[in-house]
Amino acid sequence: MTDLPGKSWREGSVWHVDTRGLPPPEPMVAILWHVENTPGPIVAHMDRDPVHLYPELAERGWHGELVAEAPGDTRLILRPAR
Repeated sequence: MTDLPGKSWREGSVWHVDTRGLPPPEPMVAILWHVENTPGPIVAHMDRDPVHLYPELAERGWHGELVAEAPGDTRLILRPAR
């Protein structure tokens, strides 16, 4: 995973993906890689609300829940849709 943009780490069963400061499309590339390769949940750390990510998540059977939003620090919990 070292060639993925951003940083990622695991805390227990939760993956974290930090894409803050990355130019498009690197945040979406990193997040979608994790969506396709991990069972979830995933906490995505981003600069802003990723409006273009939501349709991509839905297409893959996932959804994102906004859990924190501050200037430069938006966090979503991503999970497979039920």
